Amino acid sequence: MCAYIQQGRWGYAVKDEIFRENETKISHHIKSAEVGLFTMDELLNFHVGQKLPIFFPIRNLSLYPPFFLPPKYQNIIPFIKPAAMFNLFKVPPSSPKGKAFLGTLYSCDSINGETTKICATSLDSMLGFVKKAFGPDVDFKFITTTHPTLTTPVFQNYTVLEPPVEIVSVKKVPCHPFPYFYAIYFCHTDLNYETRAFKLRLVGDGSGDEVEAVIVCHLDSKNLSSDHLVFRMLGVEKGSSYCHVFRQGDILWIQQQTSGGGVAAV
Repeated sequence: MCAYIQQGRWGYAVKDEIFRENETKISHHIKSAEVGLFTMDELLNFHVGQKLPIFFPIRNLSLYPPFFLPPKYQNIIPFIKPAAMFNLFKVPPSSPKGKAFLGTLYSCDSINGETTKICATSLDSMLGFVKKAFGPDVDFKFITTTHPTLTTPVFQNYTVLEPPVEIVSVKKVPCHPFPYFYAIYFCHTDLNYETRAFKLRLVGDGSGDEVEAVIVCHLDSKNLSSDHLVFRMLGVEKGSSYCHVFRQGDILWIQQQTSGGGVAAV
C-alpha cells in the first residue's frame, strides 16, 4: 500500500493486500509516517517547511480498473458468478491476481445485506448508498488524494506547503476500490465512529511533484484488534485516535456546502 499508506480495506484502518503481505517487514523497518500513519497531535502540528518521508503508490489499473461494468453487461455477467469473468479474461483463479479477485468476492459476500456497508458494482449503486447516508435534500461531492504529475512511485522527502486544512462535513462516506475485473468500491458509513478529515499540500523534494493528500482521522480506535498495526507503529493505547492518508483512488464523499478551515481555527 502506500507508505503514506492510508487505511486499508475494512473500516479503513490500514490493511490492504500488499500491506498485509509485508506487514511484518514494514512494521520492523519503516516508520509510521512513511506508511501514512499519524497521531492526531502529529498531524495538527505539521507546519510549513516540515519534511515528511513518504511513498505515494501509483494505482495499478490491472488490479483496480477505473471503470464500472456497463449496465448492459451486468445481467449477462453477474457479480456473484465470477467463473465467466475468469474465463473471459483468462485469469487463473489460483494466480496472484485471481486470488485478489476472489478475496474481493469473499469480502463483499461477508457484508451482503448490511445497511452501513456496500460493495458498489455500479455508479448508481454507489450514489444511491451515499445519498441514503447523507439523507434527502443534501448535496454532496467527493475529494481524493491527487498527484497529477507523479507518474512513477518514488520514496522521497516531501515538504509541507501549508498547514493541514480541515474539511468540515457532519457526515462522511469513504469508498475504497477493491481489486477486480472492473471497478468495485467498498463504501461504508461507520456512524458509530467519529472522524475528522483534512487536506495536506506537499511537494516532493526530489521530483518537484505536488500532492494534495486527503487524510482521515478516526477519533476512537476501540474497534480495532489489540494487536493491530496502528498500535504497534504509533505506540498508542487502544481507544486513541489515529490518522491515515487516502491513496490514489480512495474517495471521501462530503457535504457539498462544506468549506475548509485552518487547523488553528478548529
